[in-house]
Amino acid sequence: MKPPRNPRRAYDADGNEIPPVTVGQSLADGYRTAMAYCEAHDCGHGAEVPLKGWPTDLPVPDMALRLRCSKCGGRRIRMMANVTELYDRAHGAGKTGK
Repeated sequence: MKPPRNPRRAYDADGNEIPPVTVGQSLADGYRTAMAYCEAHDCGHGAEVPLKGWPTDLPVPDMALRLRCSKCGGRRIRMMANVTELYDRAHGAGKTGK
């Protein structure tokens, strides 16, 4: 019997956990921030979170466990890639900030 699914993890079609990217891997790939979104009812606040200063072996999704929403104080935080950085890199503008 498989253990219960972790809501901060992705799973493949067979139900196997896909290892999450770590802060160190993100920094090595040239990313400098991640996005945090509050999932509290009627909030939806989002903020860029710098990756520098976090433990390099920490999975990016687990950063959420150490954050609190600066708008409502909620702790239901979801982490994701900063799509602005992804877009800039895809279109050649991601050279700044390194």
